[in-house]
Amino acid sequence: MQLESQTCEMCIWQKRETVKHLFFCCRFAKACWNSIGITYTSTRTIQNIILQIKNKLQVPFYMEIIILIAWSIWTTRNGWFFNNLAPSPGVCLQKFTSEFKDILLRVKPRYLQQMEIWLHLFAVH
Repeated sequence: MQLESQTCEMCIWQKRETVKHLFFCCRFAKACWNSIGITYTSTRTIQNIILQIKNKLQVPFYMEIIILIAWSIWTTRNGWFFNNLAPSPGVCLQKFTSEFKDILLRVKPRYLQQMEIWLHLFAVH
């Protein structure tokens, strides 16, 4: 894909839009993570950031949370770029919450209650 620019259009830093920047270092991404109560040290490697998040969450479904917030960040950004929909951490949180609720429909019964409690406590402020 030919792009006019490889800089991040979501933040004022105009940093090169790498995977790390897109999902973990951009001010927009950090605000989205923060909307579900997650903070981390963004100067570390992606692997270390994920480990920090895992350790903070302390739930067996941490990877589902990580994947869904990354997906929500991605689709919120795409909504802005392709459909001119105003991006915000609130919009990202709505997408995340909707997707998480969909997972609850097919989760293993042993995790259902813990996931419902987590969603209520951490994602729905």
